[in-house]
Amino acid sequence: MNTPLSRLAALLGQGTEIAAKSMTVPPAVDSALEAMRLRTTKSTPVRIQSDQQLLAIRTFWDTHEIPGFREAYLLSWGLCLPHREKGFCILEDNRRLKRVLEKADEYLEKPRVYRRCYQGLSQSYFAYSYTSQEGRVAAAGNWPMFREYLHARSSCIRDEYGNPEWVQTAINNKDIFGRDPCSPYVMDLLHGDTRMIDQLCDHLSIGKASWFLDKLVMAQVRKSTTLSHDQFLELLQRLLDVLEKNEVQRDAGLRLLLDRYADIPGHLLHQPLRDMSVFHWGNPWLPSNEARWGGVAEDTRRMVSDWLKLEFIEAFFTKLAEDGLGDPRRMKFWKRYVKAIDHIEFALGSFARNTTEPDFVALRKKMKGIICTLDASGTNNAFIMRMGDLVAVEFSDLGNALYGYNATTVPFDTRKNLFLPSSTPNSLKQKPRAVLWQGHHGIKGSGNSWENIVESKLAHQFGIQPDQMKRHRGKANPPSSATASSKTTAQAAKEFQHAKPYSLDALALYVRQHGLSIRDNSSIGGSVWVYAGTDDSEIGKTLTRWGFQYRPGKGWWK
Repeated sequence: MNTPLSRLAALLGQGTEIAAKSMTVPPAVDSALEAMRLRTTKSTPVRIQSDQQLLAIRTFWDTHEIPGFREAYLLSWGLCLPHREKGFCILEDNRRLKRVLEKADEYLEKPRVYRRCYQGLSQSYFAYSYTSQEGRVAAAGNWPMFREYLHARSSCIRDEYGNPEWVQTAINNKDIFGRDPCSPYVMDLLHGDTRMIDQLCDHLSIGKASWFLDKLVMAQVRKSTTLSHDQFLELLQRLLDVLEKNEVQRDAGLRLLLDRYADIPGHLLHQPLRDMSVFHWGNPWLPSNEARWGGVAEDTRRMVSDWLKLEFIEAFFTKLAEDGLGDPRRMKFWKRYVKAIDHIEFALGSFARNTTEPDFVALRKKMKGIICTLDASGTNNAFIMRMGDLVAVEFSDLGNALYGYNATTVPFDTRKNLFLPSSTPNSLKQKPRAVLWQGHHGIKGSGNSWENIVESKLAHQFGIQPDQMKRHRGKANPPSSATASSKTTAQAAKEFQHAKPYSLDALALYVRQHGLSIRDNSSIGGSVWVYAGTDDSEIGKTLTRWGFQYRPGKGWWK
């Protein structure tokens, strides 16, 4: 029966069936909800009109007044901006900085409002770069107070109704506003994990030019120097790559890495470390590079010098060899004397000086300051070594003999064009003036190689030993009597002290008798160094009488 009551029952039944069916949310609704969430949590770039901000800074600088939130907000984001050209910024003025922070604190009870100022303050913290040397000093006095303020107020920026991502990042990483902001992140960075730093930079708007990122570089370097030898070596190449990209911290970081590497027993050649230091600082034993190399320890500098000398020896007897095939015997021989070589110069012929081949271009750059001009055609070149009292000259052509000259009476001047013919002035080949002359062949029928002959002459005539010979021998002539040979070292030192006037020859003999080492930089305008670790012994008395001065931790110089 189709009564009003039955029709109502039918309609209610249809509604119940519809309600029982599951509803599918359209994709567009999901997208809209996600967009709303992101708008709530994602940080959006803050855009401030620079002219309005500068006006607010200048007005505040003159009046010391901050009328309302708008001005507090603009000033919070502008602490690093100078109030006029070449003028101080607010971070460099204690009274004005305190006033801005006090004004921001007026909004602490409204976290959503206060954190807009806090975000600007934190951005100024990371962006600060001193306006002048005087400004830097002033900011250094304000910095602890500003840093502690940001650290303490980080708990005041959370709002119970929702927070952007940067808020939680600032709260979770509040130690970034502490005395050592880098320490929580150093070990992760050393192992190549940059996720936390990437998040910090993204959420807190830390720019690439920030002092914080520079400080992170040095924090990694310093931390690496405290690790074991193996751990340090594992990280070294990555740290070199990081420093290469950071010009501001490169020199300071490189000094730390070099000195740390020099502490490793044996410190075998590390080619990237050598190449990077020489590329940026030049040749370590040249006086013209003293300022660049002055920050490393003397032993470190000597280590790199030896590495570079080894490379030069290899280069001369391979790349600079006249036939292009190399001379492994001479190369192997002179590499044994690298620690005895005080100074090196290369007299390059026309080809080696002018070729644009990449290997030669790179080699000439490393040789800057030690290249002389050899007026000779083709691929003729010469290798000039200063070793104590001896200046030795090798030539790229194996057919040439080894020439050696007394260092005090060298018959040529490397500041002028050098020549090969013996009859030409300033020739490198002046046999009558030579104190050592030896062809690169042995004595027929004796089985004695040229290497043995030269090694014997270097040892007996000049006291020059291969690097592996730890003890220096004196002249070949034995004492004239048993009494002389049985004298104690102390007796010999005292007799020597009273009998001998100063000369380089007397000094060379003295250091050989006492097992000391000497470095003579006088030929390049430097000092003569004797490496002895005492200033009050008989050795010290002798050196003092000869005019030497003692430098603690290094030795004697004159």
